[in-house]
Amino acid sequence: MSRTRGISRTAPLADRCVAYLIDGVIAGAISWVLGLGCIYWVIRDGIRDGQSIGKGMMNLRVVKHGTRRGASVTNSCLRNCCNLCVCLLCITSERRHFGDYIAGTVVVRDR
Repeated sequence: MSRTRGISRTAPLADRCVAYLIDGVIAGAISWVLGLGCIYWVIRDGIRDGQSIGKGMMNLRVVKHGTRRGASVTNSCLRNCCNLCVCLLCITSERRHFGDYIAGTVVVRDR
């Protein structure tokens, strides 16, 4: 079950990029071995209380914008399907992209 975490601030873009690359390598490996990389890519932020493997390695977490609870699989699907469809990372002053607004999430540094 999700729980509120100690959140310090929104995640730096460089850390997010490294986590994205790590997850890309993992998704590629899963695709090569099992053919399920697309599924991992879409649900990755919701399977571990808001942390994909890459985000976990970079100490980042996707949380619900209002509550700061870890993103669910549904939130992950919404934000990542928007990324796949739109194929852009339009960062606003809040450091949220289009998929974050649709899913009601934000990526933060996890303490």
